Amino acid sequence: MAEYVIKYWFEYGGPCLWSANESAHNKFGYPIENSELPISKDLADELYSLEDEYQSSLDWNYPPDPSPWTPEHRKDFKIRANDAYLKLTLQLGSDFNVVNEIDKCV
Repeated sequence: MAEYVIKYWFEYGGPCLWSANESAHNKFGYPIENSELPISKDLADELYSLEDEYQSSLDWNYPPDPSPWTPEHRKDFKIRANDAYLKLTLQLGSDFNVVNEIDKCV
């Protein structure tokens, strides 16, 4: 059984990784800084880039309006986010259970 359970999703104004059990929370805090995990700098940077890009999916001038993203952009983002998830699970290994909740936000 994995020692650390973390959730992976995107949120406005926040990171994409969140502690989901006490062990993860004690070691990394609740929102998890990508660079604090035992992953490559390239993957941490990729996650930061996706986090930044996700912010553009909201019309910040009037948030109730529909997203400025086209359906194609949303689909492309979801594919890239899921690819990053696969890299994340491979790099973190069996000590981590990473719960993919991309479908809840994209």
